[in-house]
Amino acid sequence: MGLIKKVTTWSYDELIDYVSVNPTRDEVTHYKVDPQNEADDSIMKMHTVKDFGSITCLDFSDFEVGLVAVGEKGGYVRLFNIMMADNPEYESIDMRARAKQQRCVNTLGVNSNGLVAMGLDRNRNDPSLQIWDINYQNTSSSIVNPSFSYCPNENIVSSKFLNETGIIVSSTKFLKEIDIRAPQPIYQHPTRLSYDIKLNPFNEYQFSTYGDDGTLAIWDKRKIAGSAASTELKVAEPLLVFEKLVGIGAASKKYMNSCFRWSTVRNREFATLHRGDMIKRWWLDSCGSKEEDGDDVEGLFVSRVRDINTTFDRVLTFDYIPQHNYQTSLLCMRQSGTVYRMPVTQSYTKTSFNNYNSLMLSNCEVPDMDEIRITSGNQKSNVENVNKSMRRLSFEDLDLENDYLPNTEESDEDRGSLEVTDDEENSYLGMNNYSILWKPENLLEKDISVIIKARAMLGYGLDPMATVQMIDGSKTLQNNTYIRNTWRWIAIAKAAVDDGTMVSGDLDLGYEGIIGIWDGLRGISNQNRLREGRILNDKHLEKEIEKIIKLRRKHKQGLGTKSGFSRFADSPKLTQRKLCLVISGWDLSASDFEEKYQNIIKTGNYEKAAAWAVFFGDIPKAVEILSSAKKEKLNLIATAVAGYMAYKDQPGNNSWRQQCRKMSAELEDPYLRVIFAFIADDDWWDILYEPAISLRERLGVALRFLNDIDLSRFLERTSSAVIKSGELEGLILTGITPSGIDLLQSYVDKTSDVQTAALISLFGCPRYFKDKRVDEWVQTYRSMLNSWGLFAMRSKFDCLRTKLSETSNGEIRAEVKPRQMYVQCMNCKENISKTNSSLYNNNKFTGGSNGSLHMTKKYGMTNTPSPLERQNRKHSCPHCGTPFPRCVICLLSLGTSNLPFVINGADQQPQDQVQEPDNEHDEDEEQIDRGNENYQGKKLRLNEWFSFCLSCNHGMHAGHAEEWFEKHNVCPAPGCSCQCSK
Repeated sequence: MGLIKKVTTWSYDELIDYVSVNPTRDEVTHYKVDPQNEADDSIMKMHTVKDFGSITCLDFSDFEVGLVAVGEKGGYVRLFNIMMADNPEYESIDMRARAKQQRCVNTLGVNSNGLVAMGLDRNRNDPSLQIWDINYQNTSSSIVNPSFSYCPNENIVSSKFLNETGIIVSSTKFLKEIDIRAPQPIYQHPTRLSYDIKLNPFNEYQFSTYGDDGTLAIWDKRKIAGSAASTELKVAEPLLVFEKLVGIGAASKKYMNSCFRWSTVRNREFATLHRGDMIKRWWLDSCGSKEEDGDDVEGLFVSRVRDINTTFDRVLTFDYIPQHNYQTSLLCMRQSGTVYRMPVTQSYTKTSFNNYNSLMLSNCEVPDMDEIRITSGNQKSNVENVNKSMRRLSFEDLDLENDYLPNTEESDEDRGSLEVTDDEENSYLGMNNYSILWKPENLLEKDISVIIKARAMLGYGLDPMATVQMIDGSKTLQNNTYIRNTWRWIAIAKAAVDDGTMVSGDLDLGYEGIIGIWDGLRGISNQNRLREGRILNDKHLEKEIEKIIKLRRKHKQGLGTKSGFSRFADSPKLTQRKLCLVISGWDLSASDFEEKYQNIIKTGNYEKAAAWAVFFGDIPKAVEILSSAKKEKLNLIATAVAGYMAYKDQPGNNSWRQQCRKMSAELEDPYLRVIFAFIADDDWWDILYEPAISLRERLGVALRFLNDIDLSRFLERTSSAVIKSGELEGLILTGITPSGIDLLQSYVDKTSDVQTAALISLFGCPRYFKDKRVDEWVQTYRSMLNSWGLFAMRSKFDCLRTKLSETSNGEIRAEVKPRQMYVQCMNCKENISKTNSSLYNNNKFTGGSNGSLHMTKKYGMTNTPSPLERQNRKHSCPHCGTPFPRCVICLLSLGTSNLPFVINGADQQPQDQVQEPDNEHDEDEEQIDRGNENYQGKKLRLNEWFSFCLSCNHGMHAGHAEEWFEKHNVCPAPGCSCQCSK
């Protein structure tokens, strides 16, 4: 079998020496390898020595450059200098010797002192381990003169010098460590795992062996020696045992070199060869020593294993090629004797994302780390710049712009370049395969955490209608239609809650879904929707719902139509059905129908307009709409649909109905499919089972035409389906209720969009119910905002949660976070924002220094405080009565409201710099004016706040401080030299 051994001490340049034996075992070759050059010419064949008789073992000297010892099956040992053997001009050692009793040489070892250890087969009259000195060997005799002899009548199979005097040897039964200065072994351990001793180059105590069945063992000399010295009957065990790792029958192939190598690059690493086409790299780790063992021997375990397929098959042996920076490649020998090098591709073992979704990649094999950094531009929030027309929406406007399609046109910079190797092949790739070709940076930019951060910077979710506009106007966000339509429904539901049209005297149905209203008391039993202390029965609930319907009709005149409910006049759930139609946006009058048709036709979607006419039960109108289209195909379809008038009263099957069923299965447009499916069988379930039709449209059909039993069954099935699939638009069905939280949980599981789930859930939790999942989403989102440094958005999020938790009775059900900063009175050290109730209730101050503020009793009556005294209380500490400090600029007390002048501050824009409106865009003018007004108002209020210098303790209004320190560096207080602004 072939053999390759790396020599680390022969060369002083950057090249590495290797000594090999070819697979036919008749020649020895010396190679030099350039470790940094991965090309084939980096392997240089230097010297070759031939004409050996079946080589069985080989070793070399670490100190004598080029000295090689070769053992042969015939019993001879040949020592020669391989660098000079093929050059007769140089004198070099070339010696052949054998044992007195000639027999096969199984193992050889050469140490730094010139000693050669020769392991032989068993013989009764001649020891099997003979150690002799090259320097004193008689060159005229072929029989060695051993200096030391050990192991009589044993079969020595492996040996390895530890140092100048120590050697580890193994027979087929024992493992021994011998000090040549002593006649007896240091220890003798019985084991059959004794073949091919290999020392760990990084640990002088560890070595490996294997057994006849291929079982590999890793030993520690200290553990074996300690067991041998112990008086207890305790047999030492290997540190690690790998069953049948190097192949069954490995030891029976006497002259095979086991395919095991310790790494010379990294400690606790070794590699093994399997089947001639795969090399496994094993990494070990330490688990420390057990205290009860009483020794310092570390325990080992396998931390990871990596499989490497060889470049070529039929590999017999290999060795490491160490490179710079702890990298490595492999030198392999094939069965044909060909030697080649195989690069080892380094793989990442550790990955970590930071809060900005940049990816840090680490490889345990090298000290360097790589980073894929994601950067994004700053974007400003547009929460306050919402069209007034958008804020006046009602449930009946849910279909407005319902066919919104996000702007997917992106520049090459937005999309990133694609790594495509074959242009022709790329032209046949579908969109599913297209995504795998993105660069890592582009993939990370599309990650949900990056999208969440971009949304948060724009104020996503803080105002539902502003969120809709933000999604419409942004190219970089995840502009999914279902997200936009969901926020649109929430915006309309919020408007209904704000104007009080979803709240009656004892019942609050804000953000309730269709199925909750339809189920009545059972649907709202797990929520706090009743006034505290009130208990409703079914009759009371029906009355409260009627009040809500009347409130909505009063708020928006002309809503509703009674003609559509004549068939359900005797239904006990007629009131619930009406309110469900209101919430779904389908409570429309005849004039509203026509308006809807015209709005849809303006977009060119005649198919949808005709389908809506069918949904409203107006087949002639559907025919009229299709006939008005300019497409010849739609005109022909209108003719086919018109046949419904002639065949609707004819029972049984006919050719017209069959053709309609066929077209309902073959047409591509979903609206045309449902039209033909309905007119063929006059069955509304054909529409309800069409998944291409939006959920809201199917709900409208079900609420208008299904009886109570069928409607209940449809709502239950549909709600279960949308909850299971996490369909966000299903919130119109479940509402922001416990069932809606189940839907949001499925949505989070599918998309990891915890931001949307947290923001949507705020509208119902904890105002109407409490759920631990919502608390988890809220805390996760708050942590994300804090990690990005978006503290202002986090504060707005907290304020929104508190505001939305307020019930119709004014009760706040969210846990309000306490203030983190207070203004403290310099006299009594109390918080001036907290009023001392006892001080005012008793109508006296307890520690004030201002005598005019004391209220005393005269003639047995309490003095009523004058208006001046009441005004002074606003400008003094509520605990001790100490007046607030005065502004050193205007000399008015800080905290004074309704100042006789305006504090503009340093960066206040003059009125003549405000952007002039454009007469062509009225809505844009309103947005700009409103944005400027909001900014100006906030800025002016901020300019009146307290401002103190922590060095000199002088106070000013914040705006006065800005104005002063824009032109000065020294405190404005007379006699004060403090540079407050530095």
